[in-house]
Amino acid sequence: MEYQLGEVLKRVRQSKRYTQKYIAGDQMSRATYAKIEACDMQPTVGKFMHILKKLDISYEELTYIQNSYSLNGKDEIVHDFFKLTSSEDIQKVINLNAKCEKYLKQYSDSVVQDIHYVCSAISSIHFEKTFDHAFPYAKKVWERLSKLDNWYSVELKLINNIFFFFPLETGISIGKRALKEIDRCSYIIRSDELKSSYLLNLTILLIKNNKYDQAYLYANKSIDECMRIKRFEALAVAYARKGMILVKMEQQKDGLVLIKKGLSICQVLDLASMLNALTQEVHELTSIDIELKI
Repeated sequence: MEYQLGEVLKRVRQSKRYTQKYIAGDQMSRATYAKIEACDMQPTVGKFMHILKKLDISYEELTYIQNSYSLNGKDEIVHDFFKLTSSEDIQKVINLNAKCEKYLKQYSDSVVQDIHYVCSAISSIHFEKTFDHAFPYAKKVWERLSKLDNWYSVELKLINNIFFFFPLETGISIGKRALKEIDRCSYIIRSDELKSSYLLNLTILLIKNNKYDQAYLYANKSIDECMRIKRFEALAVAYARKGMILVKMEQQKDGLVLIKKGLSICQVLDLASMLNALTQEVHELTSIDIELKI
């Protein structure tokens, strides 16, 4: 059941013990606000933003309440997309892709379409172990986003899942621009994890292209950022990747210490799938076999 806007505004206002006069403030008369609550009038954009500010509630919270404390349609898809923290959780990716396909059969939406492309690319890599069939999906996303003047939360989340598909210089350029956008919009970005994710992806992109000095710098930045936000599962990846870089730079003893440190964090946090994925990554990039089990 979806409530009308006025009904939700009244419910929230009353729950907070605010008066209609307080919400109206100096932006409208109390009578005008009363008409909005009674669903006899739709607020202008300016008045609507004022009401949200006076109610101390976000637009996302309002729509969540309006939809009987649940998400559906595009809101649910975007929410689930931001909850994806690792491409290794392939079942969540598959489920999200199914929701996108179902939604796109009824509606046309560029963001949902891009999420569908990203999920398709991730699935393709997971099952086919190659970028060959995944790259066309990434290219479709980039064709739209590259034309935008600014990137915000959704765009940055989408780009983080595709920029490493591109040639090194292009990927680095995209990643650096994204990091600037994240710093510029740090107070409104939906996910605290975005910056660390970009840093980790830039690190692995540079490792795979044998740019170890640059990769080392981004690995250190990754560790600092993961520590700052206390994102310990990503910290495990950061330590392991810094260790792989040191191995490649012929500092094998120090490198192995960091690789084992990263894998041990996976053990402590009981992250079996991440431990397996990271162990495989270490083997593929360094030919080193390390066995730690949960």
